[in-house]
Amino acid sequence: MAQRGGYPCRRTAGLLALVVGCLALAGYAQAQDVRQYLDAPLNARSSVTCPSPELYSPLRPEPEGEPTVVGLSLMFQDISRLNDVEQTMTADVYIAARWRDPRLADASRGQGSADCPDPGKQLWTPLVEPENLRSRQLFYDKRFLVDANGTVTLTRRILVEIANPLDLHDFPFDRHQFVITLWPAISRTDEVVFHSLDRWLAINNNLSLLGWEVGTPTSSVQESARIGRIGTYSRYDVTIDLERDWGFYAWKLGVPLILIVLMAYTVYFIPPSAVAQQVGVGMTSMLTLVAYMLALGNNLPKISYLTRMDQLFVGCAVLVFLGLIKAILMTRWVQQEATDVIQRVDHLGRWLYPIALLLVMLTALVL
Repeated sequence: MAQRGGYPCRRTAGLLALVVGCLALAGYAQAQDVRQYLDAPLNARSSVTCPSPELYSPLRPEPEGEPTVVGLSLMFQDISRLNDVEQTMTADVYIAARWRDPRLADASRGQGSADCPDPGKQLWTPLVEPENLRSRQLFYDKRFLVDANGTVTLTRRILVEIANPLDLHDFPFDRHQFVITLWPAISRTDEVVFHSLDRWLAINNNLSLLGWEVGTPTSSVQESARIGRIGTYSRYDVTIDLERDWGFYAWKLGVPLILIVLMAYTVYFIPPSAVAQQVGVGMTSMLTLVAYMLALGNNLPKISYLTRMDQLFVGCAVLVFLGLIKAILMTRWVQQEATDVIQRVDHLGRWLYPIALLLVMLTALVL
């Protein structure tokens, strides 16, 4: 009897699972169908008529419980600045958003898209906000395009400043992946999900950014939680590979730094009778090195770790300081007429100083 009673329950559960699976497949197929509309090329024509304002609605085109698929893409017109101290990027960007609103469909538009003025709050549009936005400046009035299938395309040109943490351990040979993240301002995944418009993702080949090699941007879409909010949200990430051009630092900082260290190296060749000249060279080398360290510090954020350039400066500072100490001790050795000590120190310094400099450079810049 127990076996007979359990059979209808198992049969009912199986039917429910089948129904749920069919509904999930139907939803997936519908989402894929919408993505095909969003990935279609754009063909704006001024002769195509816009929808009647009576068709506009502030509500989402999909019913409750069915998310609206919104395609997103960024087109970088220019990247003008990458600030190491503030860890921000300033970029001139076109942001494109596409979604399908069947209420605005009109077969008479054919293959063209109508260029329409901003409907304001009369028409539902997705609210998108970038993460870590510092400032923005909008260009041109907002307009939107709509084609025969009701696919709406909204494009804005914005000058933005976005923050992103940088790992400067390898400075000035550092490479970074600068990530720009777009979130729905309000809607969770049960209302809005993003779709990456990979065909539209592009970057200008002639950027005004100096001192960096900029790679081709890549995009991805995923779902994750947001700080201080309940539920999951769809997110759109654009990643740009950046590689610093270290030639500026090699010629403007590296070469003068090595010359300063070699200037301090001369204290091992100045005769003991010129003690004042030895101290003068040591002091001058040390003060010049400190000035260079301060100049480098103004170009980097207040970080708690040492970069490769910091390691080079610290190692060179130790060598220069040892040369200064040797020059100061020379005054005492001359008074004591310690000729053997003076000759031994000068001999060892002439050999060990360049070896130590090579080890400092190897440790800081290569290892």
